[in-house]
Amino acid sequence: MHFSFVVRNYHPQDFTTYVEFSLKYSRADAASGTNSIGALTQRLGRPNYRPSENLFLADANGATIGYIDVVPELGIRRVVLDYLIHPAYSPGPIATELFAHALGRARELGAKMAHMNISSTGLDRAELLSSLGFREVRRYYELKLDLSEINLKVADQSNSTCRRLSLGEEESLAQIQNCCFAGSWGYNPNTTDEIVWWMNYRGSSPDDIILAIDESNLVGYCWTGITYGRGLSADRSNGHIYMLGVAPDYRKRGIGRKLLIEGLLHLRNKGQEIIDIVVDGQNTIAVVLYRSIGFQCSGSTLWYEKIIEQA
Repeated sequence: MHFSFVVRNYHPQDFTTYVEFSLKYSRADAASGTNSIGALTQRLGRPNYRPSENLFLADANGATIGYIDVVPELGIRRVVLDYLIHPAYSPGPIATELFAHALGRARELGAKMAHMNISSTGLDRAELLSSLGFREVRRYYELKLDLSEINLKVADQSNSTCRRLSLGEEESLAQIQNCCFAGSWGYNPNTTDEIVWWMNYRGSSPDDIILAIDESNLVGYCWTGITYGRGLSADRSNGHIYMLGVAPDYRKRGIGRKLLIEGLLHLRNKGQEIIDIVVDGQNTIAVVLYRSIGFQCSGSTLWYEKIIEQA
């Protein structure tokens, strides 16, 4: 059936329509995480992001039938894309136009590449991305651990101590995070404002972020949290290890294992039993660490890339 549609920039008055559409049609296999009114509101207010310039809506007959989101990560000259199309419509023509607008915005920003993360089971999305000139470049593993089945009393082989983050230390957290992940694939250095945004977005308190200290030096961290509704009923939750990092000069001393166990104990004390973590499949050291604790692979996501040719 022939239909006409237009793609346009998001406007503030679109907020209710955008939220209702996102909550109703977000796919279970999308890799973008859990949607809620609060989360969507937070996304629109993230640092270095302007919804009126970076979010595009597709409209047909006065109703929203799709969108594409362009998140700038210009520290590594990339944008990260996420799109959603009404399931009643054939995605091809709509996606083609949405991606054209998104890549045009990426060129305006000076980005050299566009990335998108999808579930490895999302074959329709993979086919569509391939048809648009994207190629698979990375696989991330989704790991899961049942805390009721393991013993976390592992001997401490490091000389470091652990404590919780304190309010006012967000800049220090940004510095150690950037130190730990400098040069890692897909890692965009964070500012203090972005760290604060991530804490609010994830509903984190300072108590959820564990720091490793060696002779008064901050040398690593474990960022924990609880995710609600991701593949679960609304009244259930999973514990999550968002990030775990150790400064390069302090690796191979058992600090990463110590931080991980401290994080798992923290989540157990908060009543969590099932713990999730996502890890780059090419980060073999991290994969070995998680598997040694008892994490098992429960799925994977794929990153697709398109090199952006400047006009």
